[in-house]
Amino acid sequence: MLRLPRALSLCLYLNMALNMALTVSAFAANLPFVSSAEPLIEAGHYKRARGVLDAQLHENPNDAYALYLDSKDKESFGDLRGATVAAEKAVALDPRSADFHAQLAECYAYTAEKSSWLRGISLVHQMKEQISAALSLQPHHTDTLLVAMMFYFHAPRIAGGDRQRAHEIAREIVSFDPRWGYLAEARLAQEEASDAQIESILKQAVRADPTHYRALYELGRYYCCVARTPNFQEAERAGRQLLKMDASRAGGYVILASAYATAHRWSELDAVVNVVSGFAVSRKIAGDDLAPYYEAAKVLVAEHQDLPRAQRYLATYLTQEPEGRQATWAEARGLLKRVQ
Repeated sequence: MLRLPRALSLCLYLNMALNMALTVSAFAANLPFVSSAEPLIEAGHYKRARGVLDAQLHENPNDAYALYLDSKDKESFGDLRGATVAAEKAVALDPRSADFHAQLAECYAYTAEKSSWLRGISLVHQMKEQISAALSLQPHHTDTLLVAMMFYFHAPRIAGGDRQRAHEIAREIVSFDPRWGYLAEARLAQEEASDAQIESILKQAVRADPTHYRALYELGRYYCCVARTPNFQEAERAGRQLLKMDASRAGGYVILASAYATAHRWSELDAVVNVVSGFAVSRKIAGDDLAPYYEAAKVLVAEHQDLPRAQRYLATYLTQEPEGRQATWAEARGLLKRVQ
């Protein structure tokens, strides 16, 4: 079992926290304004991407690629109906794009999960049609294979589920796109394998492409928030590396906030969330996402530690619209009720 590092003096804590805050703030001060929606979505800045896409589609409602990105953006906020409509229109405008078919297949898959049995069967049929269309265009298209893998893994056998087939698809992705393939295998392993196996697969994902932000994020999140025995040192290392990769994204702050909350390193925890809060006030890109507040509060509530701090963090999280793919206001309010 890996142990937490030796306790440092409060003075050293404060110096480390201040240095980290100054370094991150200096980096973010020079962030360029991004006018294209694609890199914004890739970096998880869905709110900013939404504004860009609204302008693009107002100018040209039949921009197939903008519709495809708009579908992804709407899906991130849970608007499956809007995401499906946008994806269907993108496919109708350009049926030769495997990306468009894959996105529509994903919309059908997510909608099927929330539908009645009869409606779900129809949507699964439509999903499979889109998967076939995408793979006929690009036989090893990663996004399409990921949709198919998750369907086979989670669907009941009567609806076509087949966990062995899901693992076969994951291995196929590894062969043609290792960085996403190993992440796919790690996703399946989280429900079936031991911690040691999950860690090993995630390390392979990072080794496959050390510059892949998502791979390092998933490894860091595993260490802080998924493993049965959290590894604070490795989580902190991953979080700091993520900030070096891209301080405009929330992932590194989320990992550090979760790790510091788990380790009860209050001064460094405050430094991390205060940096994000400062970005929000100055409208820097990282300030669009207050997820570090929510994730730290979730740790504190689960451990029943410093609940007044958890309450303050949740109150801050509720001051602005959540970023896409982050905890909703309803989830934050539910957690706040537990604190109160």
